[in-house]
Amino acid sequence: MTGQRGAATPPEDARRGVGERVTVPVTLSPEEAARDLAPRLRALAKEAAGASSMCEAAPAGVPVVTIDGYSGSGKSTLAAALERQLEGWQILHLDDWYPGWDGLAEGARVARAIANDLRAGRPSSYVTWDWEASAPGHAVRVPLAPAIIEGCGALEAEADLSVWIADPGEEERRSRAIARDGQTYAPHWQRWARQDLGRPVK
Repeated sequence: MTGQRGAATPPEDARRGVGERVTVPVTLSPEEAARDLAPRLRALAKEAAGASSMCEAAPAGVPVVTIDGYSGSGKSTLAAALERQLEGWQILHLDDWYPGWDGLAEGARVARAIANDLRAGRPSSYVTWDWEASAPGHAVRVPLAPAIIEGCGALEAEADLSVWIADPGEEERRSRAIARDGQTYAPHWQRWARQDLGRPVK
């Protein structure tokens, strides 16, 4: 990130990925952050495409970018802003496969598996979670294409670029989350927050 509002810096304990780690400061809007990040993602895709053209024996891996932050910090909003700036990238949401309100750790495990597959040149898959039925849904194939994986726990996946969104404060995050998901989230806010805030990411 650039400009007077501060450069992006990595969270001190978020060292599990293999590429660059950056933090989006609260002073940057999702659109501004997307404009700063998009050239990096295009460069990653171009580099991977070049490697693929030189390797005919087996499919080359594709770049994976993760976006993480506490619930309500703006992860999905940033991912959507990036999607508008980029071509050929798929957006994957951990919300689609968390196995319920106690499933942050399992969701992170699935994100790790997907990232490992894609970066190794393999398509992947996951099983959706039916939030209304509180039960597993259907299998979804993840094609071998550059991917942005967003959600709480995404930072645990090995990625070519890991993005952490700085915490705007609990009151602001809760307001955003309830506005986004409605009152269905309200009874589970503390239940989820215990998992979310207990992660070693700061």
